Amino acid sequence: MAGFIKRVGRVFVPADVELRKRRLELIVWAFLLSFAYYPGLFGFIAWFALIRPLWIISRLERRQAFSASYFYAFFFNLFSIYWIAMVTPPGMAAAVVIVSFYFAAILMTFWKLYRIRTFFGFVALPFLWVGMEYFRTLSEFAFPWSDLGYTQSYYLYILQIVSVISVHGLSFLVVTVNVLLWQVFRKVLTPERRLTSLLLSLAIVAALLAFGWIETPRFSPEGDFKITLLQGSVPLEEKWMDGNLDHSLRLYDSLTQAAADSTTGLYIWPETSVPCYLTHDRSARRWVGHIARQSGGYHLVGALGADADDDKTKYFNSCYQVDPSGRFESRYDKVKLVPFSEHVPYQDYVPFLEKGFLRQYLTFIDRYGVQWWSDFHPGDSAFLFHLPDAAYSVLICFETTFPEFVRASILDGAQFVVGITNDTWFGHSVGIHMHARIFVTRAVENRCWFARAANSGLTFIVDPYGRIRNSLELDEVAALEGKVALLDERSFYTRHGDFVGRFSFLFAVSVMAILIILWLLGKVLPGRPVSRS
Repeated sequence: MAGFIKRVGRVFVPADVELRKRRLELIVWAFLLSFAYYPGLFGFIAWFALIRPLWIISRLERRQAFSASYFYAFFFNLFSIYWIAMVTPPGMAAAVVIVSFYFAAILMTFWKLYRIRTFFGFVALPFLWVGMEYFRTLSEFAFPWSDLGYTQSYYLYILQIVSVISVHGLSFLVVTVNVLLWQVFRKVLTPERRLTSLLLSLAIVAALLAFGWIETPRFSPEGDFKITLLQGSVPLEEKWMDGNLDHSLRLYDSLTQAAADSTTGLYIWPETSVPCYLTHDRSARRWVGHIARQSGGYHLVGALGADADDDKTKYFNSCYQVDPSGRFESRYDKVKLVPFSEHVPYQDYVPFLEKGFLRQYLTFIDRYGVQWWSDFHPGDSAFLFHLPDAAYSVLICFETTFPEFVRASILDGAQFVVGITNDTWFGHSVGIHMHARIFVTRAVENRCWFARAANSGLTFIVDPYGRIRNSLELDEVAALEGKVALLDERSFYTRHGDFVGRFSFLFAVSVMAILIILWLLGKVLPGRPVSRS
């Protein structure tokens, strides 16, 4: 154990003074790249923030390169998702430690190709990086939060390209520009080649701006289907307190009455706005049904759900559609859960990580009130809700981050998309802004109207070009009335899918497999080392 701790310590604090200086540089650049996700116009940092870290890693020997790669990835992820600790400190730690290995694996693959032949490393890097981003959308360990393309979500002209090549395609271009700009600083190249690299990088950005300017209509058609988004802004310390259920229901009842309009097609409540298991709480169901009857409209209500399965109760993060007569028509259970926050990946196979089991042995969880992960189960599949004049799909919180999951719901027939979330957990941190811009990116990818109801914000309606049409302020208690248009034409991305992400993933897996095979052959067969040129 002592030896392991010592090796980990060397990753973060190497003995060599020069390596420690490089570590300090990597921390600075990791912070700058994370800063590119902040609200405003900081996204430009992403176009050059990878140059210096890649330069440092490429010049180190194998073990030092891996340590530096993991060190850089660790701090980038820490700076990017630190706010998860507001929900669950153990979950945040697990996410940072695990996801950092994804980055380290890709950076080491780049390092190996760079050492074999510099040109190979440069050409492969955009594919490797995007392949890693696509990989993060797979399995129950999926955590596709900080894709590089999201750094451009505040530049709406640049963002329009995702309707063709998805956010992963935009990430590919960001990495490509970093590689091209790196060439500008390589003194071994001729001035002509360095100038060419600079012009190519500028041309890519200019082409994106031109495409966005051409693609974005000056005046987008207005919506014709009226919806009302409810934002109760119930503080977390109050929401789950005993006896607060009645307070929440009275609040959303009053918000509904204030906005009641016979032309409203759908009232949308945030995630877990009714803090109980509506599958079992008959009193709460009657109250919600009464609210729907009074308004005369359909309601989408965020709450919890539970079902008995093989003598075991499974708990879900759910939403319910209630018709104007107060009848509960249908329920959707969240499919994509946050790993090590809402559940333990593959928890049916690792029951010793369930919260109930851990609490028997880790008594400090209850003693000190540590926010541990929940034991929700994922739903079976996406679900399409039907109204008399429209069909829509629902994304509950984290599901927004999965491009192909959202695309599938639109292919199934969704004419607009609703997002419900409870970002109150994250206070006023950058997390709530990152989450909102991911939602905007999904709207542009699919050229579809999206509506987002958040417990305390950000609540808004966004058009197919990423323009926020109606919105509420953070922590405002109000009902937001607006209109969406029903989808009539699917984008290129919606029709053809994430071909950039898929190809990059296959490329990355193939390259890594080849390198592993070559390494194994080198262990059993004599041969000469490949020289770098």
